[in-house]
Amino acid sequence: MAAITSKLRWEPNDQGIDYLIDRGRLDRVEASPSTADHLLAEARRHLTSAKTLSATDDTSMAFVACYDAARKALSAILVVQGLRAKAGDGGHTVLLDAVRPQFPDNRRELQRFDWMRTVRNDAEYPDLNSQSVTVADVEEAQEAAAHIVDLAARFCHSASLRAE
Repeated sequence: MAAITSKLRWEPNDQGIDYLIDRGRLDRVEASPSTADHLLAEARRHLTSAKTLSATDDTSMAFVACYDAARKALSAILVVQGLRAKAGDGGHTVLLDAVRPQFPDNRRELQRFDWMRTVRNDAEYPDLNSQSVTVADVEEAQEAAAHIVDLAARFCHSASLRAE
């Protein structure tokens, strides 16, 4: 697993965030480090569940657990900034749209969330003519989700320190 750079570089994305709010894709909420901590704890539990499930033949559920871990971690990054993705069409894609520009050194790792979203959608709404989730997909998703959860935890911790 490639390590995330040791020094976390964060760049505000005010213009992008304002655009997403104006388009009704994000809402401003009260910044909540405790909600971020809760989401990160759930994300970590999902990673543990994914590891357990990866030892079974339920590869699609293992993959979904990885995806949900990454999704909740991205949500934690937003909520600690006082933002929340709106529900509905594109609700999960906006997470990546809002977060990726803020972490220029981690864009590649974050982009893997979009791959995970696509595979997850294929697993949730299967086409009987397409391949199901493979063991290799689960392994890659575990690595990607672990990177995203680690990034989110480091950011939320640093955001809490800045707020003190």
